Amino acid sequence: MPSMPKKRKNGHPQGIFREIFVSATREMAPFEVVYVYQPENFEQKQLGTIFGIIKICDSSPESSFVANLLASVMRKEYFSKPSRPVYDSFEASLRKANLALAELARQGSVKWIGKICFAGGVIEKNNLHFSKLGTTSILLLRGGMLADIGAGLDSESAETDSHPLKTFSDISSGKVENGDCLVFTTSDLLEIFSLEEIRQNATRFSREEFPDILSASLMANSELSGTIVVNMVPEEDVPAEIKKVEKHIPYRFEQKPATSAVNYAEKKIFRPHDISKFNALVPHANAKEPTKKDNRLFVSESDEIIPKKSFSEKIAPIADKALAGTRSGFLFVWKYFSSIARRIEWRRMFVASAHFVSISVRKIRELVFRRKNNTMVVASAAAVLIIISVSVYIFSGKNSSNVEDSQTAVPSEQSNASAVTPSGPNAKNIENISQLASLSPDARELVFMNDTIYSLTADKSILKINLASGEVEKIDCELAVGKFLQAAAMPDLASIFILTADKKIISFTPVNKIFQENTISFPDGLSAVDLQTYLTYIYILDANANQVYRYPRAEGGFGEGQNWLKTGSDIKNANGFAINEDLFIASKNQITPYLQGKNDDKISLENPGVPLVIDKIYSEPDLSNIYVLDNKNHRILSYAKDGKIVAQYFSESISGTTDLVVDEKTKLIYLQKSDSVSKFSIE
Repeated sequence: MPSMPKKRKNGHPQGIFREIFVSATREMAPFEVVYVYQPENFEQKQLGTIFGIIKICDSSPESSFVANLLASVMRKEYFSKPSRPVYDSFEASLRKANLALAELARQGSVKWIGKICFAGGVIEKNNLHFSKLGTTSILLLRGGMLADIGAGLDSESAETDSHPLKTFSDISSGKVENGDCLVFTTSDLLEIFSLEEIRQNATRFSREEFPDILSASLMANSELSGTIVVNMVPEEDVPAEIKKVEKHIPYRFEQKPATSAVNYAEKKIFRPHDISKFNALVPHANAKEPTKKDNRLFVSESDEIIPKKSFSEKIAPIADKALAGTRSGFLFVWKYFSSIARRIEWRRMFVASAHFVSISVRKIRELVFRRKNNTMVVASAAAVLIIISVSVYIFSGKNSSNVEDSQTAVPSEQSNASAVTPSGPNAKNIENISQLASLSPDARELVFMNDTIYSLTADKSILKINLASGEVEKIDCELAVGKFLQAAAMPDLASIFILTADKKIISFTPVNKIFQENTISFPDGLSAVDLQTYLTYIYILDANANQVYRYPRAEGGFGEGQNWLKTGSDIKNANGFAINEDLFIASKNQITPYLQGKNDDKISLENPGVPLVIDKIYSEPDLSNIYVLDNKNHRILSYAKDGKIVAQYFSESISGTTDLVVDEKTKLIYLQKSDSVSKFSIE
């Protein structure tokens, strides 16, 4: 009986993408981008996937944003018109990148010219369109044979008199098949492996293992490199999670290890009998982590490690709880007597007494744990603390109803007292605030970009502040515009954008110290409370209109604005906002996170104890935390992205601050007052 014919597989092959990005240091990371952008909705689906690698072979600060800028511009243009043919969309994205480079050159940023390496393409069904520039390679593995399909493309060297408008030009096209493997890579990979060695490794290892081989090799031998491996498989073989259309992060940072598990200089090819080395380099998910020991005494060296605690370690949790209870009790008693003695001098006496007792308790604890072997001292101190705590607790329980009535009558000085004596989650007292620079009396709006601080003045000037010397350089604007009101840095364009009193947007480029007016169309009656940027977008908060407007970058300025907040949002009392992974809008007493225009209910900001009185909120997309200035309570709060309080920094010197910026790399917070800039460390 003849065998049944095999069912023919229908449909086009689909690509499984694996991105490899290697950077030896975080400082080098911005000079390269490895990206894979997939459609975000059904209309864009017919355009397929655009992907690529952009590397800038110039390490000067003015070139650090170019790679991210180009990737952002290409993505936006490619998906901007879903009905446009794929080839035309890819060509338009390259042309838009050329226009972006031309504008940079016009502004005086030219160090990147001739130093751009690019390998990118689009895959839609079984169609591949690709382009390259500089020292990159595009390889195709099919049927056990490897070909450099990018050879001859961009034959004119990018290092010879490149014109920005002609940087990205040549495009090649072809068909891909099931089983094909594409490798887009910087030159670093071919400095490690020959084409034959790449072919052998690709045929000997599975499609899941092959990218790991390349990644491990690049991490061991390269300072800054990128590779994208695309395996073309039948649609039914694509894992379910890859079929989902998700927003993709432009690149991920991988720290290069100090030492490598394999010496690739001696053995560049992984052969079948080398699989044990490969497993050692790329551990399996079920591999057990080595047992870690702490630095305390251990009873035995068996698998079950039982730490042997000293007596002081055993009593420490009890003492800590007692100390916390005592502090809470003192706070309660202070509130109680403060409400009774509003118009007499008892409050001063009580505050001084409570402060003295608090210091005494801390001294006792320090004495106790310096004398770890003195059991009697430890026990006595713990007993005293527990007795005080229990007594105060009983007293507070009996009078709780009275306190509830009196809390509303606590005078405003309570906030100041709490600020002077740090209290609440992760409270820290700051004593090392030092002046960095003196400013003109009309200075306003600090801006931090590329390790430099800038400040606006009402008389249309920019003050550039040297962080090392404190020297201030004044740069005047000669344009016929109104007073400077607000400003925000746009690192992707290495520019600062300024909103003026006559509702104009002015750009300032620090590289050449040029001011330029930008085209933009604001709605009638705009009442801008705050201005921020994200990538190449400007966001403006208009509390009166209950809206945040978003303006995309366009040639000569900004395009048509969009209402970013969804209907139902209430921000009429907002006094500022900051952009991180979410957009955090602040009013006088609360902060509300928004994601994609809607309230992000997954984030709940922790209550600091003493209610917030928010004067400023600050963050940037690449920062870990969100920072809040509270002048009334003499503090700056640091929130994690999940809403937890990381730290509260207290100092009387904080009062009177008008603006702040934070440099998390150097762990410094900069404060602006009416005529000066100060700083303090948050280490």
